[in-house]
Amino acid sequence: MTLAVAGLLLFVSGAASGGEGSAVPLRLVKSSQDAPARALALSTASLYAGNDRWKPYLAGEAACPGGERTDLPLARQQRTLACLVNWARKRRGLEPLALAPPLNVSSLKKAEDIARCENFDHSPCGGDWTFRVRAAGYTGAVGENLYLAEGPWRAPRVVVDGWLNSPTHRANLFGPQWRRQGLAAVAVDTFQGRRGVTVWVNEFGDR
Repeated sequence: MTLAVAGLLLFVSGAASGGEGSAVPLRLVKSSQDAPARALALSTASLYAGNDRWKPYLAGEAACPGGERTDLPLARQQRTLACLVNWARKRRGLEPLALAPPLNVSSLKKAEDIARCENFDHSPCGGDWTFRVRAAGYTGAVGENLYLAEGPWRAPRVVVDGWLNSPTHRANLFGPQWRRQGLAAVAVDTFQGRRGVTVWVNEFGDR
């Protein structure tokens, strides 16, 4: 099994303006391949960075409805994220990815592990990170992108924007070898002291 892993951990810098109790939101990005991402001018005033050169790869509301909605059922948000991934790939000249039930299962189990062990990592509870993929019965080559955020930064369109702005995640998303994808979103009441967090997992397969 060939593996491609990447994790994204973005910290939004600067306090929100306007009154007491303003808090810096959490938007996680971490790279397991030690490939540093280009610095983004993130703030609490906007969902997207001012120097975000990948925004043209983000589908609009007409193409993928609900991209900036966090109040929709997670199942619908997941469909929107799949739409956004395929829209970005199409713009890149790549084939869209069909959903693979085994990768949906392993993505969900990985997201649940991250939430349960409160560890944003490809092996959140220890052991081999491919365990969930193998247990789901998938035997092909696989790649995996992770994302965790709170507030409006957990919306599907913002998730894909975060991946596009990380070289390792972008390489996974735009992998020409992929034919299938699986994805999952898990809402977490508290994660390392933060409240209202969503964990996203997107896995890619070549068969």
